[in-house]
Amino acid sequence: MTTSNLNEEVLSYDRRRFPRYYVTSRLTLAIEDESLKESIGIGEPQDISLGGVRVTNLPASPHVKVGDQLGMLLIDGDDALSLAGEVVHHATADTFGVEFRDLTNHDLKAVGEMIGRLHARI
Repeated sequence: MTTSNLNEEVLSYDRRRFPRYYVTSRLTLAIEDESLKESIGIGEPQDISLGGVRVTNLPASPHVKVGDQLGMLLIDGDDALSLAGEVVHHATADTFGVEFRDLTNHDLKAVGEMIGRLHARI
């Protein structure tokens, strides 16, 4: 396999299992460091999927590291979801990706319903 073919294969590979939905309406995300059991602030979801969320505008973002276990309270106008996740990517100083962990079927359905409400508001 040539380097060119390898690069094309890597670029075509999408590790995401679920489509992302960009958040354009009011959605709040309260975040807690689960190992320290303390709040680390209020952020905004930049995009969300059934698999996770990209967090932005969290003042403590530079202190969050890949591998951190987080507790999250995701709040929209109709519902509040308490979810657990792990930081899997830290793209910039003020943006990081969280993969949801240990979602029950009820949690998965609730996240899907929240995404549906967000998408309907666009």
